[in-house]
Amino acid sequence: MIRSIRHFLLISLLVTVTVASSITAIGNYLLDKQVIQPYLDEQLVKFASFVQVLSHSTNKNIFDREDAIEYLQHSPRSFSSHLIFQIWDNTGKLIFQSTRSPHTSLQAAPIGFSDIVIDGNDWRIFATHDTKTHDKIIVAEIYELRNKLTDQITKNNAYTLLITYPIFGLLVWLIVGIALRSITRVTNEISNRASTYLEPVDAENIPIEIKPLVVELNQLFIRLKLAFERNRRFASDAAHELRTPLAALKTQAQVALKSEAEHDRNNALMKVVQGVDRSSHVVTQLLTLSRLGQEEALNDIKPLDLHKLATEIIAYLVPVALEKNIEIELAPPPSHPIILGNDIALGILIRNIVDNAIRYTLQNGEVKVDIFTMNRFVVFRVTDSGPGIPVELRDRVFERFFRILGTAAPGSGLGLAIVSQIAELHHAEISLSTPKSGIGLQFDVKFPKF
Repeated sequence: MIRSIRHFLLISLLVTVTVASSITAIGNYLLDKQVIQPYLDEQLVKFASFVQVLSHSTNKNIFDREDAIEYLQHSPRSFSSHLIFQIWDNTGKLIFQSTRSPHTSLQAAPIGFSDIVIDGNDWRIFATHDTKTHDKIIVAEIYELRNKLTDQITKNNAYTLLITYPIFGLLVWLIVGIALRSITRVTNEISNRASTYLEPVDAENIPIEIKPLVVELNQLFIRLKLAFERNRRFASDAAHELRTPLAALKTQAQVALKSEAEHDRNNALMKVVQGVDRSSHVVTQLLTLSRLGQEEALNDIKPLDLHKLATEIIAYLVPVALEKNIEIELAPPPSHPIILGNDIALGILIRNIVDNAIRYTLQNGEVKVDIFTMNRFVVFRVTDSGPGIPVELRDRVFERFFRILGTAAPGSGLGLAIVSQIAELHHAEISLSTPKSGIGLQFDVKFPKF
């Protein structure tokens, strides 16, 4: 579990650098050997040439032998500290050698490069023939010195890494801190907010790595804000809608208490029952509307047979239609009335539309429900023989608590608002029109076909 991004990045980067540096050091050690060995072999060749030149000079009496040897032994450190030589004439006689030369004869060394063990130490040998004097010149270098040079280079690299390691760690710490400033800014902005302030966080100058997090956080704030608004709206709507019915209930109850005639008392009590029913209906509609926030996605989405669902809902409404002697008809199903949706929400939609049609249809009228497919859609259509809705008011009837003036049918003005929200959540389209008969209202809901 990552407790700190900064610590995680610091440790991860330092470990990565350590591993990479170790691999580099090992690689450099191996490469140094491959590079240094040829370079030092080249120095052996040059030294052999230098010895050959001095040998010719002694032959011309420019230097005597002792002076030549003394010069070679006190020549620049690159020669004197780790190189030895022997010069043999063509008769097999040693004519020159360095003072530090081992007592072992190197005459048998082959021409060119070779390796030999002298007194338990490994030596690198280079032998060549002098074409003028026919002398054999042999130069040698102990391997231990070569290994020390390679080891010294490796140690220097390690010391450099150790010196720069703390500096690198400090730089990583600072760079990561600068990179995390945006997260700190967002954290401070959220922590300093009031509990009721749900405006989106400023997403400007946010790194692309955390921008999706800020965007989702803003979406959460929006959903919370809408949920709070919906709850506040529910409380105010409930208070608004129930104030009048409760006052009417109190009045009718007082009338019943004061009535001496049984007929008047029963009439007042009947009105109390009707008021309770209306208040219960209003509360139910308000709760449904509160749960169906437009900003929320529906849960439990699945393929549904719209005709089968409509059959079940309409069966519950048949008694209501029979009370008004209204003929309610459900047309036969189409070949494929399947849509994607939530059965509970769609049941509320169907019930509200059909119930509205029954409420606003006069006695002995008719309500027809038809479900059919049209291109890529499944259409749910309810046609009634009621008074209809004027064209100029067809958009307003979906507003909360809106009711057409002069309407005698009971209601709260919330049913079609609920229908509109459910249709929107199912990506459906609603249209109101006048039937071909010219009487009543045709209510269409067009769902995408599954």
